[in-house]
Amino acid sequence: MGQKNNVICSYLSDPAVFADFINGCIHNGQRVVTPEQLTDREAVSCLREAISPGTQSPRKPKYIQRQRDALKAVFGSDRYIVIGIEAQNKVDYAMPVRCMEYDVTEYKRQLRELKNSREEKPRRDEFLSEMAKDEKLNPVTTVVFYHGEEPYDGCENLHDMLELEKENETFKRFVADYHMNLVKASDLDETRFETGMQELVGFLKRQGDKTGLMDYVEQNRERIENMDEATFDAVGILMQLPKKVLRMRKNREGGRNGMCTAMKEWLADERNAGREEGIREGEKRGEKRGEMRGEKIGVKKGENRFARLTAALMASERLDDLNRAVSDETFRDSLYREFAL
Repeated sequence: MGQKNNVICSYLSDPAVFADFINGCIHNGQRVVTPEQLTDREAVSCLREAISPGTQSPRKPKYIQRQRDALKAVFGSDRYIVIGIEAQNKVDYAMPVRCMEYDVTEYKRQLRELKNSREEKPRRDEFLSEMAKDEKLNPVTTVVFYHGEEPYDGCENLHDMLELEKENETFKRFVADYHMNLVKASDLDETRFETGMQELVGFLKRQGDKTGLMDYVEQNRERIENMDEATFDAVGILMQLPKKVLRMRKNREGGRNGMCTAMKEWLADERNAGREEGIREGEKRGEKRGEMRGEKIGVKKGENRFARLTAALMASERLDDLNRAVSDETFRDSLYREFAL
């Protein structure tokens, strides 16, 4: 996991931010989930690898570790739902399978919890299933938060990852699908968030647009100047803010508006640097096109010049000189001078 994803995971560990993320992404900004409803679930789980029946040589069991980015239970009156958030700044083309595995791992953990909490011995028909007929598991869902600059071009459903065409198409309706809940920062409306998620999303969705980012900073100057420390640290790393801006925030140099001013100056410098780089690249391409055009013109002129020499030699019936001119450059040049070509 890269530093940018680590920052997002740390930021979402705050119950207020986690609840705000769920409300803004799933409930269109309505305050459905509160921080008080949240309880941490163990983000690291270890599962014992199943050993196939009939294995000849006994061996030590292997344990598979699964690390979640952010995992919390949202409690209602007497039940809960487990919500996991996976942060991605790069496209993972196997993400639907990963999310499916995460969810199954959590369901297996609930089965173990049921088994361990049961006081009475299970009936014979319940022993193998590890749960009673009237027992229920709590739902689990995973949300993938993609905050990368490049467009997301991965699959969002398990079926899209499978070879289900031609001969396999007849089995498609028997193959269970899995839908991945994808949330892209570029598609979010930052005004649906109440915490620092509003500024974080505002910056992320404009990370490739310096002009748009400058406008956003100007229009939201007050909120940006008063960002909490955790939000500012996250924005600083995700946006790779220069030390000048970071220093002004930490020390409050330049007064209340100093940080936004420094940020706008940095964005202007970045935009100008990009413009200058574009000009240099354009000049290089222009020079290259000019060279190619010059070569074509030169070749054309050379062809026309030799055609006129050929006509002059044939008119003078000097065919031997024409044959020699084809391969002898020095002799050909002397003929050009002779015929004033």
